[in-house]
Amino acid sequence: MPHMPIAQLRAEDITGTYWTPPTEATMAEIHPLLMATMIMMPNYQGWSLYSANVYDMASGGPLGYFDIAVDPTTHRGCGYFNAVGSSIVMRKPVWFQCAGCASDVVQAFYDVLREAGHVD
Repeated sequence: MPHMPIAQLRAEDITGTYWTPPTEATMAEIHPLLMATMIMMPNYQGWSLYSANVYDMASGGPLGYFDIAVDPTTHRGCGYFNAVGSSIVMRKPVWFQCAGCASDVVQAFYDVLREAGHVD
């Protein structure tokens, strides 16, 4: 069998967004707009809170962070993307349907943000 060279990716060929594994957050650690939304919800104390840092794939530079609250009973999530150094600013947290583990929840939030044009 002949030897096949391994294709090399260039930085400009890599596009998109990636994030760190989500970590559990406390109410004091999430964005104030998400916190304000949460305290208006009945039984918010039973919700799960997550945070993940967000990066650009091509440059590796930071884009900001995701803060997400999830109601385990209804599988409804509410999230906020705090962008760093961007003209795109979320005016309020976004509601979305989600299920699964914390990584699935972050993926669902990312999909909503990508469709809205907040991330690539």
